[in-house]
Amino acid sequence: MPLVLFSGFPSSGKTSKAQELCALLKSKIEQESDLAKYSVVCHSDESLGIQHSDYITSVDERKLRSKIISAVKRDLSRQKIVVVDSLNYIKGVRYQLHCEAKNLMTTYCLVHVMCPSAKILEWNKSTANGRVPWDTTLLNQLIQRYEEPNPQTRWDSPLIPVLADEDSIESLSEPIFKALFPQLYKTDHDRETDQLLNSLKPNNATILKAATQSNSLQILDSETTKIVKKILAALQSNVVSGVTRIIISDVQDINDERCLFAEIPPQGVTVAQLQRIRRQFVAMNRLRSLEQERVAPLFAEYLNKNLRTE
Repeated sequence: MPLVLFSGFPSSGKTSKAQELCALLKSKIEQESDLAKYSVVCHSDESLGIQHSDYITSVDERKLRSKIISAVKRDLSRQKIVVVDSLNYIKGVRYQLHCEAKNLMTTYCLVHVMCPSAKILEWNKSTANGRVPWDTTLLNQLIQRYEEPNPQTRWDSPLIPVLADEDSIESLSEPIFKALFPQLYKTDHDRETDQLLNSLKPNNATILKAATQSNSLQILDSETTKIVKKILAALQSNVVSGVTRIIISDVQDINDERCLFAEIPPQGVTVAQLQRIRRQFVAMNRLRSLEQERVAPLFAEYLNKNLRTE
């Protein structure tokens, strides 16, 4: 406890910022008696044996993501602060790591290190401290693949933006510490701190359970497709204006907790919107092994949250 993810382009200064944060966290632990039981663990591509070439193919890339996720699962606990210094450029991976933190009822934040392209190219040429530069072609490919963090999504928030060549982590330490240690700011009684403390309780979408199905991806795809088809069929026969509640489960009694429904906003929803949300959900959960009976409730929750924000 807690989990800190760094995210950004290659050669954008993430490692320097991560090292700076680790030093500040250790100092904070020494200063605050309430944090005396904590220790700091930092994982990076280098410490996990991840090479630049591992980012070239999708097969190797899946393996390196598994290394990062396994390290977080192993070390994340109530007594350890885990810092992950890696690209973390795929939102599905950030989502899964967020779920790991939420499942342990611990805090989480994402530090987004930003840097101008010209400065990245300049820093990439450096070989100081035995540093290995990125291949220029691969560097450009990874920049193009990068999925920008969105502070409106729970897995990318609290989001701490850092300008690599201007900001110091020390200058941003207050919002970082507040995100990671809200209990220290409880006396302030501000709304933001109360929300952070309340968010530590895991919900259905973030509780990870072992599944027995070996074909979980196929089940994930087929179950979500069934739900989308049910919604589209209901919409075709429904001309009522305003918010439309469509029951998508076998249980039809809305008062029964097993009843699942989709709330269609007044402006309606298109096939393209539903399919996009479905693809996002499948992509974010493809690395998890979900039991068949859990897919529909999780997708219904995800679907309704996205329909409300679009």
